[in-house]
Amino acid sequence: PLFAALDVNDARKLILENCHHIRPFVPELIDGKPWQSYPTSEIASDLRFFHFVPGEHWHAFEGYAEHQYFVDPCKLLLTTPGINAASGEYEDFGVPATILANFLRENGVVPEKCDLNSILFLLTPAEDMAKLQQLVALLARFEKLLEADAPLAEVLPSIYKQHEARYAGYTLRQLCQEMHDLYARHNVKQLQKEMFRKSHFPKVSMNPQEANYAYLRGEVELVRLPEAEGRIAAEGALPYPPGVLCVVPGEIWGGSVLRYFSALEEGINLLPGFAPELQGVYIEEHDGRKQVWCYVIKPRDAQRSLLKEEKL
Repeated sequence: PLFAALDVNDARKLILENCHHIRPFVPELIDGKPWQSYPTSEIASDLRFFHFVPGEHWHAFEGYAEHQYFVDPCKLLLTTPGINAASGEYEDFGVPATILANFLRENGVVPEKCDLNSILFLLTPAEDMAKLQQLVALLARFEKLLEADAPLAEVLPSIYKQHEARYAGYTLRQLCQEMHDLYARHNVKQLQKEMFRKSHFPKVSMNPQEANYAYLRGEVELVRLPEAEGRIAAEGALPYPPGVLCVVPGEIWGGSVLRYFSALEEGINLLPGFAPELQGVYIEEHDGRKQVWCYVIKPRDAQRSLLKEEKL
């Protein structure tokens, strides 16, 4: 809708004017001129301002054709520091978007979702310019807190209070650095890419329906994530975000998917209060550590033994 395109583009301009670290996900230049230098009405009516041009370096995407992809003009997608836009590689310091998202929620603004270094807002007819200005003001305030390396208790009081023993004395930059280092150590962004590329898809061992029927019959066992490697998944598993199945029933646990969930498990233990929503796997605590467990199909001989017991 035109109203959304106009409002969100004015918001993008405000962010570009008032923020230095948090940036709208749009091209930096259009025909050699800054994106924000054009009239809002022109931006709202011309797809050039949202076009992924092959070879440009503001997004580090690859493997697509001319005019194949565009940024959705009516969705406000922002990026946070941490990944070099031109190379796609991790930088020395970053601000994981979940930290910004929690700050905004502390102050009454609820994002649609966030990922490693991106955060998304959806606009409705109720979002007027006053609300968008409030969002921009909070983003600018967050940047000032980041530059001042404010105490975490001031920036995220709710999380700090819930996990005070863990974050005692922490500052905002200290938390950002620790979480950023976790992402970089596991190269989580690369794992995300691989999980959704055909060349890295898990091997299919069973029809998904057959695997689901085996699950309903109880022909499954609950195992720790490391023990699931090479086993057949009985349930689909996904983290939110992105909210897309990484492994489906009948596929083999392993590869990028297993490493991705292992990285999430480490993050859950290292940084309490920032766990993503996980579906299809189960978090259990053993010996003071939270572990990811999942259901896998029992070996065929174990299934046959179970059927014999049921008949008896």
